[in-house]
Order: sequence, then C-alpha cells, then structure tokens
Amino acid sequence: MTSSLDSNTLSLGERRFGRLVGDPARVGDGDVVLERTDDGVVLQVTWPSPAAGPVPRWFRAESDVFDLIDPEAAAEVHDVPRLLRFRDRRGFVTLLGCRRGGYSARSGGPGSGRIRVQHIVFGGHEDCDYTAAVALRAVVSHLRNWVGASAWTAYESSGRGLEYRRELSEDVELGRWGAVDIVLRPQARLAEREESDLIELRTDLLVETRARTPVAWERHLRVHTALRDLLVISGWHTEVGLIHSVQHPADVYVYRDGDERMFWRPVTSSHEKTALRPKRRHHLITYQDLGPEGLRCWFGVWSRLRRIIDPIVSSIDMRNVTPVALLAQVGPGVEALGYELSRRDGLSRRKAGGVVLARRLARILVDVGDVLPFNGADWATRMVSTYNGIKHANRDMPDLLDVLNTERECVLVVRAWCALQVGVDRAALRDRLREDAQSRPWVME
Repeated sequence: MTSSLDSNTLSLGERRFGRLVGDPARVGDGDVVLERTDDGVVLQVTWPSPAAGPVPRWFRAESDVFDLIDPEAAAEVHDVPRLLRFRDRRGFVTLLGCRRGGYSARSGGPGSGRIRVQHIVFGGHEDCDYTAAVALRAVVSHLRNWVGASAWTAYESSGRGLEYRRELSEDVELGRWGAVDIVLRPQARLAEREESDLIELRTDLLVETRARTPVAWERHLRVHTALRDLLVISGWHTEVGLIHSVQHPADVYVYRDGDERMFWRPVTSSHEKTALRPKRRHHLITYQDLGPEGLRCWFGVWSRLRRIIDPIVSSIDMRNVTPVALLAQVGPGVEALGYELSRRDGLSRRKAGGVVLARRLARILVDVGDVLPFNGADWATRMVSTYNGIKHANRDMPDLLDVLNTERECVLVVRAWCALQVGVDRAALRDRLREDAQSRPWVME
C-alpha cells in the first residue's frame, strides 16, 4: 500500500485539488488546483466576485474593471505572494517563486487566474520558510560518469550468476567556496520500469552544498551551475542541473534521547529538463586531470571569468538560429577573453578596453596557439573580418559558412583556454582537441 508520504508528489500531467494554507485574509479560503504541465507548474485559483478576499487583487492591472467596482479596495496594490502553502489529502507542499500569470473575469462577477510556480518543496512544516535553505542537493547530468562514482558492485554467485551489492564509492570533499561547504555524494537507487518487470540499479551523484545558516537557494546553486558549465566546456554537450532536495534547520525530527535530524525535503522545479547521453563524447578535461584540488581551482576560474564563460556555454542551447546570431552570442566572450589577458599583462582598464580586436586575438593565440587543431592566424583573420562584418551595417555581410566556422573555432579556442587554466597537460590537450567534434569544419555539400 502506498503511504501518503510516498504519494505527496506531482508528476507531469497530474492535477491536485486542495486549498491554500494560511490566514484567509492573506491567501483567501477558496479551492485551488495545483497542476504540472509541459508549460511548468501552475496554481489555478478562482473567485466569486472582485470583492471576495485578497485573491482577485493579485491579478489587478493598473487600469482594471476592479477599479470601477470598488475604487477603495483597488487603491490597495497587492501582488501574488512569492511563497504560498498548499494542502490536500495527499499532503502539504510549499510553493516558491510564485508570480502572476493570466486571468479572466466577468465585470462584477466571478473570475479565475493562473499563478506560475518556480519550485515545489514536498512535506515539511507549515511555518518553515523554504526560500532559504541550510543545505541543498542537486544532480548535474553526466557528472557521475565524468567523476566515475559508483554505488553497486557485481560479484559472481555460485549457481545464481551475478550478485549486486550496494557499495558506495567515497564522497568527494571539495571544501568551502562561496559561503557553502561542497561534497559530491554517491547515492544508490532502485528504479522500476513501467513497461516491464525490470528493476534498474542506478547511481546518482548528489552535489551537496551546506551553509552555516540558511541562505538563498541562488547561493547554493552557484556550485551546481559551475560544475554544469565545466562539463559543457569539457565535452561540448548540453548539460542540465536538477534540484533534488533541501534542508531547513526548523524542519527537524527530535529523537527520544534529544538528538535532532533535519529532513531532506524533495523538490520539483517548474521547468525541469533532461540531457540526452551522447553516443560518443571526447572530454577535453577529465576528472583524473583535476581531482578535488582542480575542481576547487575551477570554481575560482568560473567566478572570476563569468563574462568569458557565460556567452560560450549559453550558445550550446541556441537552436533554430542563424549563424549570425550564434557568432553574435559567442563574440563578446572572445572579446572578454582578450580584455582579461590584456589586464593580466598589466594594462589599465582604460587601455585594455581600447585594444583592438586583432590584437586581442593575437594575445589569445599566445596562450593557446600551439594546441589548436587549426591555424590560429587564419582564425584570427577570419574572426576580425566576419565579426566586424556582422556588427557594422556599413560593411558587406560575410559568407554564412565563414560565419558558422568562425563561431565553431571561437568556441573551441575558449574551451582550450579554460582547459589550460585548470592545469590540463598541453600535449594531452592537443591530442584531445584533434578528436573533438568541433575540430572538423562545416562544409557546403
């Protein structure tokens, strides 16, 4: 039999009917529907009239029919609370990052509105503010394979074939960064396939961050974002991070002997993505290259050089866009890299900002020219021509195939430079770059 705790979930396509928890003067007392669709998590609310409690005011526009009906009430500006609490027969959940969606209403009559929800925390105490957490766990796609973590070991069993035992590989302690302590923690999991009687033995690698006092989720998630970006830079494949669970110090279980244990509360986010596992992928950076010390080094590189890394990593998710849009996305990252190296050479901010693009590219090649799988000077010449061609309307538009190949080479240059920054051996990197898919040019057939 399924317990109420096990059923306190929200799967895609599922709807839960309940009520908001709290003071009716603040959240109303009507029925609501919590739903998870392809468009995200949505809370649907209704009201019988514009004067029926606070909920209609959450959807009030600056000029609205409500103003004509009740000017005094309309003068009070309200918005959807960022945190709402919901309960039904299956349990209690906290809704975080709530914001107003669309609504419809009759003049002086009933109406309905949609509230978009960023995160759901399942279970916990009604008076616990989960907008901040003392600890957070997330899963970064393909990080487990990259690190080589395992949770199951196969043994030969006489007469029974193979026997699998739960044996976790060691935690990876990454120390303290950004006011949180970081641990990569393997976890064993059993998963049943709905279409068959098979049970899968799975290994998750949880990225756990812990602060001394509750801090905003964004503080925790910097670590997970940095690790995701590292995998993208290394393997050039889309990676995603999913929040797994959170802890709050006010949400504890007290044992008879007085010991306390904080609960890990599961989390579902509105727009959870999955990353397909590529059939083949060559990493420029391996975990064996870095180890824990190298990962700590990466955190420092990532935090200092976001203006270089962000445009490059973000370009991997750009689909159905033109070559011009792609180069316009990654170009600022390459420019920022040239500026960073000029600053490292001792130039002032003003002088470094005035360095022309050709000189910036030449400076980048000083660092990475001998490891690239293409002629660096040719890339620099093509980059100056194509990038300036798409930026300045008084110039001829460059050939789109040149634009596409320039963008490809720009990404590979920044990826190679990042690999060298975290200590990858130059000879090994040179070989890996030649095996990388981005080393092969686009051609017109």
